[in-house]
Amino acid sequence: MCLTEKDCLKKYDIRIVIISRSRANTIKSKTLKYFPDWIEVIVPESQKETYQKVISNPILTTPDDIKGLGLLRNWVLDHLKEKTVVMVDDDITSVYSLTGPLTRRIEDPLEVVQLIINTTVMAQDLGVSCFGFSQLDIRKYKGTDPFILNTWVGCIIGIIGRRYRFRQDKFKVDIDFCLKNLLVDRILFCDSRYYFAQNRDNNTGGNSEYRTEETMYESINSLVDKWFPYVSSNKKKHRNNVSIKLNVARRQSISYE
Repeated sequence: MCLTEKDCLKKYDIRIVIISRSRANTIKSKTLKYFPDWIEVIVPESQKETYQKVISNPILTTPDDIKGLGLLRNWVLDHLKEKTVVMVDDDITSVYSLTGPLTRRIEDPLEVVQLIINTTVMAQDLGVSCFGFSQLDIRKYKGTDPFILNTWVGCIIGIIGRRYRFRQDKFKVDIDFCLKNLLVDRILFCDSRYYFAQNRDNNTGGNSEYRTEETMYESINSLVDKWFPYVSSNKKKHRNNVSIKLNVARRQSISYE
């Protein structure tokens, strides 16, 4: 039994990091509300001083030429030595537990870290390479499906080992990475009992610095071209965003090259 959350991270060889870019003015009121101040934040080298003025967390830096989510995630995997790395987005607005009679908001940072550790240990025991939490609206949670094995994960994505790499793209790289796991390993681990709400595709900073409608559609189209028929997309009516849907059966027999 671990005495503290830090002990658990060391025992199970886990590193939790928050990745951020150009959001020094919002990270403290969002993601950092739900994580203790000893969790590291990864930022571009040129922005380190700006972040140091507003947060007390340890800061790791990446070269400024590491631009785009795919390059950033691969840099993290290349430079952190722990077998399991959990990467957390910087725009989390709320954390929920969905298992009780009523949805419960989680406010305690140590409880958030502990639930991530618990999910990580389950994923390690399963032998998967990728894990995370539900991307569904909290109203769609099914108590009979506390865990999902054929979906994608984002916002918080855990990587065990270094079997796969992220594609060299700025957008939707998590979906591509998850599809590699689903169509080769035939499984990843999604803990649906918890939900991390965030601002996605509609806030400043982060990948929005590179995002235009043209570049976003190019990325999505290349994803669909690569993985069809296991992924499809369509623009939602009356909304300025795109819905991406996975269609991966639980049992697959396919090789990825």
